[in-house]
Amino acid sequence: MLDVVLKAEKRSETGKGFAKSMRRNGKTHAVLYGRGEETVPLAIDSQHLTTLLHSIHGDTALITLQLGSEKSKDRKVIFKEMQRDPVRGDLLHVDLHHISLTENIQLEIPVTLIGTPIGVREKGGIVQHILHKIEVECLPTNIPEHIELNIENLDVGDSIHVENITVEKARVLTEAQRAVVTVVPPTVIKEAVPVEEEKEEEVEEPEVIEKGEAKEEKEKEKEEEGSS
Repeated sequence: MLDVVLKAEKRSETGKGFAKSMRRNGKTHAVLYGRGEETVPLAIDSQHLTTLLHSIHGDTALITLQLGSEKSKDRKVIFKEMQRDPVRGDLLHVDLHHISLTENIQLEIPVTLIGTPIGVREKGGIVQHILHKIEVECLPTNIPEHIELNIENLDVGDSIHVENITVEKARVLTEAQRAVVTVVPPTVIKEAVPVEEEKEEEVEEPEVIEKGEAKEEKEKEKEEEGSS
């Protein structure tokens, strides 16, 4: 488990306008909260925060939060939520959760797949990674960075479910029956069978014309007989 230091400053002003002003000055606004504690607005150097996030697993890392010169009040926190600009991807806001090292917490751990399944190597199967995170309960000091699943022995049609997974020093909370990863048969693309052009129906017009002409001749014959 990685333990790193995040430096921040308390701030008194709030609001969207102040948040924009902070970003222009290279600061990211954040809040710190904990059970039974008042929410504390914070300002964090954006470059410092970005560098830190690139070096950790943001969802699971245990962070030591330092508020200015108050080293005697360092807190253990985890990142609870991050908001980014939907267009540029810039970090706009972070929520930090103050935790106790002696109390269990619940959080989602990312699942990492290791190896290439036999069903892929020998039969052209396709890996479907269905569940990317698993919820667990554990002490903050036992938070795993990720859960590794070795999938080398999976054949086509095989799956790994939550019930097949154990996490050291943690209790798995996700439903046991949920599939995490499976290997499915290769997709077979059938070539489109060319549709034969329908034969044009025989034109019956000549026959109709012929019938019409025969009818006219009969009518003329009757007229001639009648006049004679």
